[in-house]
Amino acid sequence: WTLGTPDGAAMEFAPGGREELTFTVGQSVVSKDFAGSQAGAEDWDGKTKEKAYRIVFDLAEAPQGRYELALDLIYHSGAPTQFKVAVNDKTGIFPIQPVGKKSAWGEEGNEMLLARQHLVVPIDGAWLKAQGNQVVLTPLGLGSLSYDAIAFRRAAAAPDPAPRLEPTIFFHQRAGQLKEVCNLVVPFEQRFDRAAAVVRLGPQSFFATLTNAAYDFGWWVEPIEIPAAAVAGRAELEVALAGQTRRNAHDIRAAKQWKVFVCPKVHNDVGYTDLQPHVNELDNRNTDRVLDLLGEYPFYKFNFETSWLVDNYMDCRTAPFQKKFFDYARADRIGINVLYLNLMTGLCTGEELYRAMYFTHRLHRAEGSDFAFACLTDAPSHSWFLPTLLRDVGVKAFSNGANQTRAPILHHSDLNEDSPYYWEGLNGERIFMWYARSYVQLKRLTGPGWGGGISSVAYLKRSVPQFLARYARDNYAPDAVMIYGAYVDNAAIPARGDAPAIEQWNREFEFPKLIVATDSDYFNYVEAHFADRLPVYRGDCGAYWEDGVGSTMHATIKNRETQRVLPAAETAAALATLFDSRDRYPARDFHRAWNNVMFYNEHTWGAHNSISQPGRQFVERQWEIKESYATRANLDARTLLARGCNRLAQQIAVDGSSILAFNWQNRPRTAPLEIELGTGDQLVDLADNQVVPLDIYAERDGWRKVRFVARDVPAMGYKAYGIRGWNPSAHKENEKLAGDTIENEFYRLTVDTRTGGLKSLYDKSAQRELLDAAAPYQLNEYLYVSGGEGSLILNFTFGSPPANLMVHRPEPATITKVRKTPLGQRLIVETKSQNTPKVVSEYLLYDAVKRVEIVNTVEKHEVRAKEAVYFAFPFAARQPALEYQIQNGWCRPNEDQMPGACREWFTPQNLVHVRDGDFSIAWSTLDAPLATFTDINRGKWLAHLPIRNGHVYSYVMNNYWFTNYRAQQGGRFVFRYAITSGRGLGREELARFDQDTRTPVLAYPFLSSFSAAISQTDRPLPARGGSFLTCDAANLEMVTLKEAEDGEGFILRFREIAGRRGEAQFKLPTFHVREAHLCNGVEVNQQKLAVAGDALSVPY
Repeated sequence: WTLGTPDGAAMEFAPGGREELTFTVGQSVVSKDFAGSQAGAEDWDGKTKEKAYRIVFDLAEAPQGRYELALDLIYHSGAPTQFKVAVNDKTGIFPIQPVGKKSAWGEEGNEMLLARQHLVVPIDGAWLKAQGNQVVLTPLGLGSLSYDAIAFRRAAAAPDPAPRLEPTIFFHQRAGQLKEVCNLVVPFEQRFDRAAAVVRLGPQSFFATLTNAAYDFGWWVEPIEIPAAAVAGRAELEVALAGQTRRNAHDIRAAKQWKVFVCPKVHNDVGYTDLQPHVNELDNRNTDRVLDLLGEYPFYKFNFETSWLVDNYMDCRTAPFQKKFFDYARADRIGINVLYLNLMTGLCTGEELYRAMYFTHRLHRAEGSDFAFACLTDAPSHSWFLPTLLRDVGVKAFSNGANQTRAPILHHSDLNEDSPYYWEGLNGERIFMWYARSYVQLKRLTGPGWGGGISSVAYLKRSVPQFLARYARDNYAPDAVMIYGAYVDNAAIPARGDAPAIEQWNREFEFPKLIVATDSDYFNYVEAHFADRLPVYRGDCGAYWEDGVGSTMHATIKNRETQRVLPAAETAAALATLFDSRDRYPARDFHRAWNNVMFYNEHTWGAHNSISQPGRQFVERQWEIKESYATRANLDARTLLARGCNRLAQQIAVDGSSILAFNWQNRPRTAPLEIELGTGDQLVDLADNQVVPLDIYAERDGWRKVRFVARDVPAMGYKAYGIRGWNPSAHKENEKLAGDTIENEFYRLTVDTRTGGLKSLYDKSAQRELLDAAAPYQLNEYLYVSGGEGSLILNFTFGSPPANLMVHRPEPATITKVRKTPLGQRLIVETKSQNTPKVVSEYLLYDAVKRVEIVNTVEKHEVRAKEAVYFAFPFAARQPALEYQIQNGWCRPNEDQMPGACREWFTPQNLVHVRDGDFSIAWSTLDAPLATFTDINRGKWLAHLPIRNGHVYSYVMNNYWFTNYRAQQGGRFVFRYAITSGRGLGREELARFDQDTRTPVLAYPFLSSFSAAISQTDRPLPARGGSFLTCDAANLEMVTLKEAEDGEGFILRFREIAGRRGEAQFKLPTFHVREAHLCNGVEVNQQKLAVAGDALSVPY
């Protein structure tokens, strides 16, 4: 008979555990009557009570020969010490010996102690009878187990009776001699009172006496302490047992002398467990506790998981406590993460990730604290940019306390088992990395669950070897591992911080040594001893948790805009400050804005009960604060941009109200711009005094919304357009067109009136249709997807059914406007769909630009049922190849991804590149950060994504999460896209398309008011336009110009876009450069640069 299936999970059994049970084979039901979990006989309060699980069964024939009971056991936490098995009136005893287990579903990957055991219990047929047999299963000791399967069957052979010697991981220091505990394992099938054993290792002999008063069969385990130096070579064993002498000889090898680096942290959720201000206060009390622990225990150290925790403490505590903190930090008792928050790196721009390190570096510079390690906790997958980012600033190590919820990385990979390893970046940079099974690791070693006051050395004796079992293999080089973190989300640190248990352990054991450490201590040890023996992994880990931002698109769109605006605002403010020494660069304002951008992209989105109880004040208040980060950052960024542009405009010799076009890229650009004008106004290009053609697309109450094309705006410079009185003869009115098609010299597009999408997008120059005729949807078709409740799309959970999704297509569409304008042609179409009363799509083609622009405006009802929203872009590709843009380059699904990386969705910085041989299509998603490839998200949790087509889906909304994110959203949303195509689109062409869509030419209205007119004064810069600086390297893309953090000069940051090295010549004709340095990402000078007049040479 068999109970359950050996599939790595206990799902077939009844949930939970019981004090006792009786299961009758053939009558009882496994899923109802046999509990899948069983606790050991020892409870946490020290009391002992056996929890016996009894199985009653009959035999179909008279018993004869040999049988066996095969137990497939799973250990999710610390395992009991022994397993007692009674067969009728015979009682046996077996050691519990866990080995590492592969996860059966996603969240098992969170279990640092996850282990298994296949235990075969030999049963003599003489012990059985035809009817009424009983097997009683009783685990002994502290801990618990789960059942994968139990099988009773005939045995193929008799058990091996030979004794064996098994070295353990435990070493003691005895009178100055290091001794290893070795287990003498003796199989027996009849009761004995005493047995004598001798172990010979070379010339040395070791003796043991076995005393048994309770057991009739099993494996007797007798520990023997042997000098560590002697545990090698051939072991000869001799056991005198029950009148017989059993002998065996086999080779043995000493266990590693493990160093277990315990790196304590409290996981920092900014909210989730409580309101953000309450959490901030708890964080400070925890820091007070840390300082107390450091004073009480000289061996103790602590890691601050985010530098925001330090920022918060410095803001709220007085000078004596600040001094005490940094005294410990300078003494290497405190480690501080170089990253400010637990960021979702797939959402962050490269500049944002640099800014995430500025605060820690400021502390390093001012206080002497460390700047040596990076870590991210909870969010399980991160951008491939990190190795490049960290090596650039001198940080060589990164660890990830990775929560596997909705992220089955460790189900599909061995990243934890292979830690530490080198994570290799896009350009070959390498950092050390430890990929941890979640993060509450010290607490999971010392006691039950995620928290509580229990800190048990007895439990440590089970949990430590169980944890190390995953790494105890021949091809694992290091003798040191990391225990990542100590306490769960926003936990209050226990009064003594588990320090007494660690102290007691180290008094008892020489190895494994528990070393309380900073993350840097661990990686320094690895570098010193194993740097040349580590595996290398290369690639992007994807964006598993970033999909939750699709539940809050209003705020997400704002934050995406802020990421684009802030560098432009910094550039304007820096240039203005350079022109006028009276102006103070608003550094604090920029710090605040960048911090709020980061707080929005920090992984805590809301309350733990945000999905189950979305209407509670506790939930709504947390979201109010979270949303405010995006709102405040956006307002601050736009304010700073306006002030910077206004200051800079004071230097430009215009003689009245003007529109200034600012171009912060390293090439002249022609770009369509949108502005507002009075109904009596027009624009004049001040470079040639020609009237500028306008597309008037809205008019009301005496003012107009207009578009115009700013032509040849100088590189890293400006161009001015004067606002003058309207001259009707100088303008053409927009012309009404009929039909469903618009075109320019580059493209012809045709709208499908059944859906509002495009049924054709034709590239004229390539003579190629861009829409896949075999695709199930049209291009830019709106898809509303319902269903998915209780399915795999919510989480990769064992036994969950596949997602049953319904894709709702739009209702028949109405073309509301087709216009030929002085700038090109545009078409507007309107439709609706499930829970979406209005979808308006505007398609724009400009005569001067090879680009299709799409503006989708969606009005959607708020729906709590599971849903997702997409816009489909099924591009035609016979030999499809896809790549998406990350912070410093491009990543191909599969080829450029880590094992287990997210393939369900992606977070392109802006562009997705679809290749078909030498032909390319580039797609820009300005507002919506998520995309899926080849199909919508169906919750398949793939280890490999087959690229069967060139289809891209903008994944604009979803509410698939069960915690943290928003349960529903509604209102008016705008999603903008752009498409270009052609043969031979290389890295530079793609970068220019990215710049033109993500960092476009800016239109700044420099206007007179009714009380203050703009007039010609002594302004140094000509109205016709000009460049503030120039660069002769077309492959360098400008990121920002800002004041240096130390106030000593300015930082000019560029990104190389084509994968080339060289030297660039910069010229700054409007400024005098006294000195220049090449610096790293946190502004530390690396190399002095040659300056000659207004020019400098910069290697890249």
